[in-house]
Amino acid sequence: MNNVTTETINTVIDGATTKQAEPTMRIKALVYSIPNIGMMLVFAPVAMVLSGIYAKYHGLALTTIASVMLVARVFDAVTDPVIGYYSDRWKMRTGSRKPFIAVGAVLVIPCSYFLFVPPEGIGVVYFTFWYMAFYLAFTIFFIPYMAWANEFTVDSKDKTLVFSVTSFLGQGGGALFYLIPLLPFFATTEITPQVLQVTVIFGAVVLLLGLVLTLKIVPDGPRLVEPKVLEGGVSQPGLCQQFISLAGAMLSNKPFVLFAAAYICLGVGVGMWLGLFFIYVDSYLHLGTEFAEVLLWGLLASALSIPLWYRLTLLMGKRYAWLLALLLLFVGFLCPRLLSPGGTGFNALFAVNMLVMFAMGSWGVIAKPMLCDTIDYGRLKDNVERNATYFSIHALLIKMQAAIGGALGITIVGWFGFDVNASEQTDSALTGLHLGVSWIPALFVGLTMIFIALMPLDEKRMTVIRKRLSQRAAKS
Repeated sequence: MNNVTTETINTVIDGATTKQAEPTMRIKALVYSIPNIGMMLVFAPVAMVLSGIYAKYHGLALTTIASVMLVARVFDAVTDPVIGYYSDRWKMRTGSRKPFIAVGAVLVIPCSYFLFVPPEGIGVVYFTFWYMAFYLAFTIFFIPYMAWANEFTVDSKDKTLVFSVTSFLGQGGGALFYLIPLLPFFATTEITPQVLQVTVIFGAVVLLLGLVLTLKIVPDGPRLVEPKVLEGGVSQPGLCQQFISLAGAMLSNKPFVLFAAAYICLGVGVGMWLGLFFIYVDSYLHLGTEFAEVLLWGLLASALSIPLWYRLTLLMGKRYAWLLALLLLFVGFLCPRLLSPGGTGFNALFAVNMLVMFAMGSWGVIAKPMLCDTIDYGRLKDNVERNATYFSIHALLIKMQAAIGGALGITIVGWFGFDVNASEQTDSALTGLHLGVSWIPALFVGLTMIFIALMPLDEKRMTVIRKRLSQRAAKS
């Protein structure tokens, strides 16, 4: 009888603990994600419209702007891993990434303001400085911010929840930017320098308020143990040797290599689609006046798909849920070949874009938790903390693949003679357009599916890995 009573009490206590823990993690996920609304609100114009604004209103040539963006990506290739490395070192020494996150967020605000609200008569030097300063500040915030989510969460369910909420609210912040021009006190619905000025003020307020709440409420996570000095009195290796060791460790991490290969293929394919989608809609389908509406509804579909992908991920596991999403994306990328000017109108374009954006919504739910799996696998293997360093490589991949995909798509349609100003296109030009916006992106998605299918880490194996990591931490 006593045993029965004891078991009953333990069951009730465990059940109560579970009920309390779930809302607590939901609150943490919500509070953690709030700064991402403001951050994505100021990031959206940098990623989508800033080049057009500087060309139209400030007289910079598009080729000059493209050159600056290329230089910035080279700059990122150096700064991203360095920031990730020192964020990990700071975490090991102090137990917190919050100072990095706070400094990065605060620096984003003046960089955004000077980039969005330039004085009269600025030139390429001004644009280059503030463009690169913005991305540096954004990186100082974003890399430790993402790494932090892998530390205050416990299991795959928690990580999927946190990154799902972060993606959902981040996409909401991006969508807010496209709603600002519709406010009644603007004379036009076009995106103008006045719209950017309102955007940076609104984004700064949301970012700072969210930052205060996040730093106060969300815990740091377990403190990491700094590796001991090598045996035999040998000193720690120099910085260059440590980066060489880092590269070797990442290359020996098979799950991460497969993840990176999949992410590169997917990013290049999506980059080609995004880089050519406006040209496809405006110059081929002649539906340029409906482009903004199509894009806004697509963003809404992507955001609303996140809760569904979250549920599917918990039900099917990350790998199978992402394979399902990639299959939908593969079909969506093949659909533009079936559209034609005049023969299909707004409704067909709307349906294709909704399918593509719905599938892309899975990206924010699954990709980062899957990256966390590869990070924990690597930490179990070599007993070295490289959380933010892995996220820095992930951030660099995002920036590079979008640039490569967009440049590849535009280059292909140029090779085949597509002319955005021509009233009629040659057969060769249309072949190039369909290659760039449909066939080749679909091929890259197919390659992505192969790499994801080969991923060896599933939820059951990750439970064992994280249990071993917890045991190791307890012994330390």
